[in-house]
Amino acid sequence: MELVEVVVYTQDMARATAFYRDTLGLEPDYESEHWTTFRTGACTLALHAGSEAPDPTFEVADADAERSRLAAAGVEVTEIREPAPGLRVFDARDPDGNRFSVES
Repeated sequence: MELVEVVVYTQDMARATAFYRDTLGLEPDYESEHWTTFRTGACTLALHAGSEAPDPTFEVADADAERSRLAAAGVEVTEIREPAPGLRVFDARDPDGNRFSVES
């Protein structure tokens, strides 16, 4: 399992994008009103419009197998969704209730 994305929620996308781009010097990979990503090496920093807590995303070879493995271990998992062609994602919760995503 490899950490591939960290999501930071923001109430002001323009201000947050300007900070990470202009102040920190990160190069935007994609920009929109609700979702902006930055190249940061092996892990993507994603800004998401909203106010939820950040949730890390892990990449695995097989989302179905990993979902089954985590569910068997007693981890709360959601159904797998496909937000984009070929991308399979599910969410899970750690023992403190913090959400994280797993994708393949």
